[in-house]
Amino acid sequence: MGGALYFWDETSHTFHTPYSMITPTLLDVAVITGLPPLGEKILTTTRSTTGVEYAIDISSTTYQSFILNNKGRDGEPVSDNEHIAFLLYWLSGVVFCVRSIQVEITYLPLAIMLAEGKRLCLAKLFLARLYLTLDWITALMREKKRITNVDGPVWFFQLWLSSIFEYELQPCLTQKGPTNSVIARHHLLNLVFPDKLMSSHDKMKHFFRTFYHLPEKDHNINLTHFANWQTGPEWLTQSLTPDRVTQKESITIWSQFLTPQLFFVGFPGEDDLRTAVYMPNAVS
Repeated sequence: MGGALYFWDETSHTFHTPYSMITPTLLDVAVITGLPPLGEKILTTTRSTTGVEYAIDISSTTYQSFILNNKGRDGEPVSDNEHIAFLLYWLSGVVFCVRSIQVEITYLPLAIMLAEGKRLCLAKLFLARLYLTLDWITALMREKKRITNVDGPVWFFQLWLSSIFEYELQPCLTQKGPTNSVIARHHLLNLVFPDKLMSSHDKMKHFFRTFYHLPEKDHNINLTHFANWQTGPEWLTQSLTPDRVTQKESITIWSQFLTPQLFFVGFPGEDDLRTAVYMPNAVS
């Protein structure tokens, strides 16, 4: 990741290489995570309209205590409160990976709306958050400041790089996660760099050179790795001209993948709203 970030452009949110510009797109998000580019925009003003009040125990925000405090009784159906608590943990620790390594209470309104079935476009918020995280990291790199703890979905960035440079990697001996999953994330999680003895610094130099010399390498590298991906959720892999029931949705999905637009980064209930430009038209 460190080697790649030297090529990151904060203005266009793309990597500039001698070969061409590349960047994680909504298509990559869909294939790797299964999140569709559909639904209502998530803004600081987005609210639940049900008027229902829930009882989520936020007296302790450490992951272990939060889970224990909101865990339902064994053998009983999952309650609304338990469902919301799980989604709050999922958003904090799995999706956005907050820096505090604790449950982020500001995500609670979003968790409530997801639990209530409100159709929200989590994919755009996710990708925009990644873009701004990469902006922040590269700013620290320019200032030569030490980077010790990073929040945001950097894990996705690592998997995206693994998909592009898969020819440099090999499957690990011990497979993690389901082996028959249609989501590409599980395949990419099991790719590792073959030279286990190489230091992190040398690995960074290796991939810096790989980025820098892209046109000089003959590895049949595919910078749009998922353009012809044949596995995934049905809404992603179906034909662009299916039956009339799903044709409109397919066109909408691919329009979102390919259309330049402005993403908004702000969680419901917060005051801070930022923007991130999305430029799939500028990349391979």
